[in-house]
Amino acid sequence: MKFKKIILVLAQLGLVSAIGVTVAKQNDEPMKKIDQTKKVNTENCKQETFWTSWFDNTNQFKGFGVPPSQKEISKAQYRFAENYHNGKVLTKDYQRALDLFTRAAESGLTQANFKLGLINHYGQGKVKNLSEAYSYYEKAAIHNSPEAQFNLGLMNRYGLGRNKDQYKAYEWFSKSAKDQTTLDINQCKISVAGVTEAQFNLAQMHHYGIGTIKDMHLAAKWYEKAAANNMKEAQFNLAKLLLSGEGINYDFDRAMENYKLAAEQGLAEAQLNLAQIYHYGPSQAQDHYQAYAWYKKSAKQGMFEAEFNLGLMAHYGRGTNQDYVQAMSHYLKASDHSIPEADLNIAFLHHYGLGTSKDHKKSFKYFTRAAKYNIPQAQYHLGLLYQNGQSVKKDLDQANYWFEKAAEQNLDEAKLMTAALALREPNDVELYIAN
Repeated sequence: MKFKKIILVLAQLGLVSAIGVTVAKQNDEPMKKIDQTKKVNTENCKQETFWTSWFDNTNQFKGFGVPPSQKEISKAQYRFAENYHNGKVLTKDYQRALDLFTRAAESGLTQANFKLGLINHYGQGKVKNLSEAYSYYEKAAIHNSPEAQFNLGLMNRYGLGRNKDQYKAYEWFSKSAKDQTTLDINQCKISVAGVTEAQFNLAQMHHYGIGTIKDMHLAAKWYEKAAANNMKEAQFNLAKLLLSGEGINYDFDRAMENYKLAAEQGLAEAQLNLAQIYHYGPSQAQDHYQAYAWYKKSAKQGMFEAEFNLGLMAHYGRGTNQDYVQAMSHYLKASDHSIPEADLNIAFLHHYGLGTSKDHKKSFKYFTRAAKYNIPQAQYHLGLLYQNGQSVKKDLDQANYWFEKAAEQNLDEAKLMTAALALREPNDVELYIAN
């Protein structure tokens, strides 16, 4: 039973955005935002506000004639810059955000460096400059910004603004993945959670031996951490390891739980694998109605293996009513995307007239397509068509050729046919008699 894998291309995660963590496509456009930077005060630090800064204990305004400190100015610059950048309180204005973040950074507010990194990375209010983005991320990362550390990991891993360096990528992901202590804009110590996507990248790097040694135990550990933070790709990969027993103890129930979590979040590969377990898995887990439902969800997202299996279920009436017309519809979609088993079943429907009229010409076409992928049943039926001269000129040599191809793959029916054809009289038998 083959299950879909999350490969490196699919798992390439984009840079974290200004708010929380953003997963981006390969074109660097943000796809979603995950609020995962939970901050908890680690000491009793005074959180300064406008009121505590400008009113004394008797609620008297103390601002007239009292110049604000540089710290207060840089904090105000940062907060106004954020509002211009996200456009939630003020009208979005990247130029003003850039100017104010730059001033705050020059005044020593290290959090502004991360924002400047994002602005340079995405070209917001200025020309995109990945080299400058990297420099700003570094300034933020040394002050324990897990988002900046994560972005540095990605830029090294995928060669964004610099040459690929998997060892440096691993180093930055390792920092970003762990909980750490940093300072907020009030210079209060806070605890920040490790970035889930950094944990996932660490898992992948150990899984495939990229930038570090291959270690399935560590891969499973980091997949577990990311999965616990509800990352569907990590849940999917953890489920696969739980089924294979690589780096972690085999646990069918936990694997199913993680597949369901990922499938419910819309991961098409998880929906497909979950459906396959309900369809083909251990008898106690089989549920054809559930299989059919998850195949439908996966097929809607373009998983053509799911289309093929929907065809099978309609063909044999499993999880749904038997319907050869529906089966043909699903098979044709799968066939258009080079799934040879779909070609074989389309050929059968035409060959036997199931849900359509018998059409040996079409069955010959689809048996030929499937036979090229070395499917023995297709090769055997091509042999029959050549033997009987159905939709093609009768040719016993071609028939024998296809029977032999199928017999090489231990198809018993083909073995019997090759034996029978080996005993036939030659076409020029009359010449032998005359002599």
